[in-house]
Amino acid sequence: MKRWLVFAMMAPLAACGSMGGNDGPSEKDIADALGRSGAKVQSTERIACKTAPDRPGYVCDYRATTCSPFTGKCDKSATRTGRFVRYGDNWMFRDDVIDPNRYAPTPAPVPTQSPAVTDLAPTPTPTPVASPSPTPTPSPKPSSSPTPKANPTPKPSPTPKPEPTPKATPTPKPTPKPIPGGINRTWLSGRWGAENGDCTARRAVNFGPGGGFYGKRGMGHWSLDGKTIKVTGNYSADDKPFDQILKVDRIGDDAMMMEGKRYHRCPN
Repeated sequence: MKRWLVFAMMAPLAACGSMGGNDGPSEKDIADALGRSGAKVQSTERIACKTAPDRPGYVCDYRATTCSPFTGKCDKSATRTGRFVRYGDNWMFRDDVIDPNRYAPTPAPVPTQSPAVTDLAPTPTPTPVASPSPTPTPSPKPSSSPTPKANPTPKPSPTPKPEPTPKATPTPKPTPKPIPGGINRTWLSGRWGAENGDCTARRAVNFGPGGGFYGKRGMGHWSLDGKTIKVTGNYSADDKPFDQILKVDRIGDDAMMMEGKRYHRCPN
């Protein structure tokens, strides 16, 4: 019964010792562990591994080719030493190991003996030496300020001469308006309204460009001789013939005096 209990207790220890093997991580395990730590690993070379002295895991010598995530340049490192620990089914990189034996137990310090006392005589106290008094440095004498020179009396400025009064510019005389042009058939042709431009049929006269005349009382033909208009036609009321001599004065481009009455050109 006792022998069976001993074998039952040794079985779990054997199982724990065989987990992951005694050789430590493989090259792929080292590459995966470095990748989990943040390095961009292209390839690894496993050199040798041994159990860490007093820490969990294995201390392994290896070389790794890593690539920069910024430049994409890949460099193969020299031999490195690191500690790898297994967690479940994965290996984790814990830290770099500068000295593979640094995890060995630190030896206890050897106690040192106090030196033997060979002379119990008191050490004589040194006699204090008085410090020499500093020699006072004479203060520099203040230099006398130079006497300020008197400013010269300013000379009076000459009185400016008065500027001559400008002559008044003469007011330009108004330019006389040009006298309207003469009377001709082209200018006279058209419809003219009496008084202030009354262009209704009963107050307007029409000098046709072809020589036809249309007035408020009749119609006929007109001719021009200088400033005299001769009209020959028939009255509209009784169809009787009439002859008229009309005196014309041009008073503007679109205004005239005819027989003492003012006429204005009507729109077409």
